[in-house]
Amino acid sequence: MKLIDIINKRCNCKVTQVFVKNHRGERIAYRDVPVDNFKEYSLFLHTGNVELEIKYSADKELSEEAVSLLTDLIDVYVENRATWEIAENVSKSPDIYAGRATLDEMVKVTTNALVYSGLFDKAAVMFFNEKLMELRGIYMTSIPPYTEEQIKAFINKRVPVEKSIIKKLQEYNNSDDIEKHIELEDKIFHSIDNVQLTNPLIIAPMMTGNKIYGILITYSNNKYTNTHIFTTRSTAWLLNTMMMAVISNQKYEYTTSFYKEIESEMRSKQSLVTLGNYVATIAHEVKNPLISIGGFAKRLMKAVTNEDLKRMAGIIATESIRLEHLTEDILSFSRKRQPKKEKYCLKNLFNEIKPLFETRIAENNFKLNIDVPDDAYIYADIDQIKQVIVNLIANAMNAMGSDGTVTISFQEKDGKTSIMIADTGPGIPLEVMPNLFKPFFTTSNSGTGLGLPISRKILNNHNGDLTVYNSKNGAVFTVTLPVE
Repeated sequence: MKLIDIINKRCNCKVTQVFVKNHRGERIAYRDVPVDNFKEYSLFLHTGNVELEIKYSADKELSEEAVSLLTDLIDVYVENRATWEIAENVSKSPDIYAGRATLDEMVKVTTNALVYSGLFDKAAVMFFNEKLMELRGIYMTSIPPYTEEQIKAFINKRVPVEKSIIKKLQEYNNSDDIEKHIELEDKIFHSIDNVQLTNPLIIAPMMTGNKIYGILITYSNNKYTNTHIFTTRSTAWLLNTMMMAVISNQKYEYTTSFYKEIESEMRSKQSLVTLGNYVATIAHEVKNPLISIGGFAKRLMKAVTNEDLKRMAGIIATESIRLEHLTEDILSFSRKRQPKKEKYCLKNLFNEIKPLFETRIAENNFKLNIDVPDDAYIYADIDQIKQVIVNLIANAMNAMGSDGTVTISFQEKDGKTSIMIADTGPGIPLEVMPNLFKPFFTTSNSGTGLGLPISRKILNNHNGDLTVYNSKNGAVFTVTLPVE
């Protein structure tokens, strides 16, 4: 039940308006519709620097005792409006209440409520980075309001925190002392609005156990009272609770999504395995007839004199060779060949590979730069790794068209050897990147879509990997192998 509802019940009336006037200006702290057929009465109350005008509906004017109770309760309501307003905002927001709101949305609700309650002039939330020992700005509110540029400057702000302050924050929740609070010099707001504040900042941690997630910061131009400290602490607790709800909800949604992805991937892989077995069987059965067809087509080309028949036989021979390559790729992808690893000099490997591309380099004005140290070695099945690198160089040249450069470099780090094959082509389109290593996916009219999946499979069998990224000059494929 809201405090106003309690006041109405205790005083046998209906509060319709609470008007507050103080050094910040005038504002309506509460408003409701009057009761029909009831007269509306007004009361004026002056406490400290605050003037209150209270309007209420009743069948008759309240007695002195009832008026005294009403004004006392309204005074409590105004002093603690921040807490009530936060609670009201939370109850009105299904997203926050259900833990679906973002942390930014919750922070805005709480800081706005603290400031517009009239209790504080400034409020802000900063998150704590334990590794860097610094606070990072999230959001802040003040009267008068900050500009968008000032809020942006605060969000980008990083404030180092001393270990002594962290220790105080960690001990904070162990005390039941309502007057306990931590004060900081104004190194946060001063750099944003260039105004020297008269009082230190009150901070309260958002934490679970000894783990600190962030701090709530409040400031008032007036002298601090227990109300300021209690409101700051209770708001920090409330914000921390809401934050834990959001984090728990996000973890649940992430875990559910993650398991759904795994389940889908497992089904997809099982389907691929089944399909792969069928395709491999078919490819094996088709391979021998294809060789025969290709052989007879070549014999026909030599035997016939009719040019049309010779051309047709040539097409049959060419297409049968293409289908032979396709079936060989399918069989290579389906088989799991255990690598026969040996130590091999990379320089020698590339000396064997380079002649394979000499004709293509000359015809298309390509450059093949190999920057590999003389003492660079790999431990791998050389025939399989040679197949991978030849495929990657050929793909790079296909992507460049002509007048391009393929650069091969080597790196050994953290127990891994890496061979980078970089080209000066247009790079790989972002929409293509997720499908690049999927079997039978190709953007080429002549490709089978198995070259890259086979290459990655070979490297996975070596406990290595094949990865790719776009540099500013083109695509870069990285062959990774473990050091022996």
